[in-house]
Amino acid sequence: MELPGLVTVDPANEELAVRLAEMGGDAFLEELWTVELLSALPAGSRGADRERFLSRAIIMNDIVVGAPYQAVYCLEDASALAVAYLKSDLEGLTWAHLEEKADRILMEEVLSEEEAAALAVQLERMAPISVFDWEEREQKEGDFIHFVMLAVDATKRGTGRFRKLMTPFFDYADEHGIPCYLETYSDSLQALYEHVGFEVCHVFESPDFAITERAMVRKPQK
Repeated sequence: MELPGLVTVDPANEELAVRLAEMGGDAFLEELWTVELLSALPAGSRGADRERFLSRAIIMNDIVVGAPYQAVYCLEDASALAVAYLKSDLEGLTWAHLEEKADRILMEEVLSEEEAAALAVQLERMAPISVFDWEEREQKEGDFIHFVMLAVDATKRGTGRFRKLMTPFFDYADEHGIPCYLETYSDSLQALYEHVGFEVCHVFESPDFAITERAMVRKPQK
């Protein structure tokens, strides 16, 4: 997608990718899914610095695997980031295929052996609340936009950056008559997304975790 007002991140622009990964990774330290994942780190790896580094690495890997498919966007001042794809832009792949690649990079190139073993177990435990391909199962035909992650620079929140980031996607979706999908674990983010037209269509739970995954859809608006 070419979206007016947004920068489509070039895979070769490493400086911008690093800047966005740092901003997005810091924002995702507040994400309940990330908190649960990193809570399984070995004792020697716990701590703000290591957890921030790993959160940034997770976002960086999503940028690395997504950018070649026009799946990474930001505002012109890099104050807001969307990893989001148009299904048809993935050239027959699914995001699950790209996420597997991102996970391999994390496990093989970023984590220590002890960290990789601990997080692999935690990811398996979290599978019931990490359902990120539900829309692929339900909508086998037709296009859609899926927001993998959204982040706004903490110093710029409350300045309209979120709406400025999302509006071009919504304009595209409405023009082409396609739905938008995303997932959240936060009551406050659920309320924010509902404010811009999303509604909860599924809730994924596990007795092993207090958090729940809320799958949300925004239907095209005439």
